[in-house]
Amino acid sequence: MMMEMFGGVFVMMLFAYSLVPLFPFVYVLLRWRQAREGGAPDPQLGLKVAVYYFMTIGLHVVLMALALGLYGLIVDRAPESMMRAAAGLLLGGGIVYGLHRAILSRVVDAARRANVARVFAGLNVVLCGLIGMGALIGTSVLLLQEHVPEEAFKVAGVVMVVYLGAWAQQARVLIGMSEAA
Repeated sequence: MMMEMFGGVFVMMLFAYSLVPLFPFVYVLLRWRQAREGGAPDPQLGLKVAVYYFMTIGLHVVLMALALGLYGLIVDRAPESMMRAAAGLLLGGGIVYGLHRAILSRVVDAARRANVARVFAGLNVVLCGLIGMGALIGTSVLLLQEHVPEEAFKVAGVVMVVYLGAWAQQARVLIGMSEAA
């Protein structure tokens, strides 16, 4: 039952990424901004947007893995398949995130023009905040109900902790980028 809930949330997250044309939208927005400001075009803009896009997906797969793993630790008699799924998601998401992070540090000149990094840091603040605040509200509602299934409360609480923690971390990164600019 809980695996289906986590699987559904994971599929919805990936579906949202594929529905929202994030890559072209960010690319067009940043290209337009460069043209408006009259600066020289960034020849690596498309590559930077693609790398940050996949890095963002990797980050959210890792967050989902952490939520699933944490839930598996607090639930009574968690099936081994749940922890294996969490480990698999953590491994896969970590590889995607790490590989794209390495590309940023070795191939892409991301430090020279940090506008793409700031856009995706802001996007992650929004995504983590939306999911975390939704889980906070869900947890609050469940807390005040009369007959609440314990499992639903645990799922909402775990998602809240993971995503609000990620939201705080991403906000700290964005604030640091803003101060550096």
